Amino acid sequence: MPLQDAILRLSPLAKWLLPRPVLRFLLLHVVGVNRQYERLRAVPSRLCLEREILPWVAARFSRILFVGTASYTYHYEKLFRRGQYTTIDLHPSTAVWGVHDHIVAPIQDINRHRPKGFFDCVVLNGVFGFGVDRADDMRVVLKELHDALQPDGFLVVGWNTEQHDDPEAIGLYEPFFVRNQQAPWTERRRFASETHVYDFYRKRPD
Repeated sequence: MPLQDAILRLSPLAKWLLPRPVLRFLLLHVVGVNRQYERLRAVPSRLCLEREILPWVAARFSRILFVGTASYTYHYEKLFRRGQYTTIDLHPSTAVWGVHDHIVAPIQDINRHRPKGFFDCVVLNGVFGFGVDRADDMRVVLKELHDALQPDGFLVVGWNTEQHDDPEAIGLYEPFFVRNQQAPWTERRRFASETHVYDFYRKRPD
C-alpha cells in the first residue's frame, strides 16, 4: 500500500495519538492534500480574507471564533496570539487543521462549549449555502452567534450570492445584528470575478 494511502487510512485513534504538527506534515507534504486547493491562493475573496480581514480582527479583538476548518485554513492561526483564536467544525476529520482548543461540534452548539458572550468576533465564512442552506437554519445560527458574542461583538459573514437568497434582504439579521458602521468595513465587499461576498455586522443590543 502506498504511504499516502496508509496515512489517509489511519484509524481515528492513531490520528488522535499522532502529534498535530506531525499529522499535518504528513497530510500536507506526503499525501499532498492541499494540491487540489492551489487555485484558492489567488482567488480575490480568499486573499481579502487572509491579507485584510483576519489581520484587522487580530489587531482589534481578543477572542475570535473562526467557523470551519480545512487544510487551506490551518495557517490562519499564525496571525493570532495563543488563546486569542478558537476554531470550530462539525467534522472530526478536520480537527487536525484547527487550533489546540478546537471544538468539534456544529456551530449551532457553540454556546454549549463556551459561555454566552465569550467571543468579541466571529468569522463565518462559507457556511451559509454550504451546509446551512435554509433560511430557518440560518436564523438559528445567527441567534446562537448573537448569544455567543459580547455586546457590540463583530460578525463577518462570507457567502456566495448564487447559493440562496440574501439573508439580509429577507430579514434574517434584524433581530440579532445591525450593519457595522465603523470603517473600514461599512459596506458589502464584492469581487468582480466572483459571487463570493463579505458582510459585516455588530451585535444588536439585547
